[in-house]
Amino acid sequence: MTQPTGLLITFRPADTDGANPALVNRVAREVVDSLRQQQHTIEPAYTTLRSGDVYRWLVTAADAAQTLLPLVTFSAAVVQLLNELKTLTAKPDSPKPTVIIINYNAGQTAIPADSDAALLAQLLHERLPERIDPAQTSIEVQIAAPDPW
Repeated sequence: MTQPTGLLITFRPADTDGANPALVNRVAREVVDSLRQQQHTIEPAYTTLRSGDVYRWLVTAADAAQTLLPLVTFSAAVVQLLNELKTLTAKPDSPKPTVIIINYNAGQTAIPADSDAALLAQLLHERLPERIDPAQTSIEVQIAAPDPW
């Protein structure tokens, strides 16, 4: 029997040239709504973080007796998130660039929004173990301000 495993996703302004909170909120809502329309379960999460929109993405892949998430399942979720961001940033008034940061244990891996699925899978395979502990993992989407006209 399988059980859902929650991955934390935080949408926040980029460290440099970050988008305003209203734009960050709009991007978060659009991405989350699109994933929900594709039958993904994403719910608001409440943490002690001071900024950003935080969600818990429930991914079903863990065995009931196992709390670890296979890297292939985690990679597929990140690819899905990356594809949603690419679709959204194709619009003229959208923020660019967007960076995805994977936090695992004490390390971080930055993934540019223009990465393709193969590059992403290779990068995650090089930097993360074959089984991911969701309690030590979070995904951060940093959103930059749109290009000026």
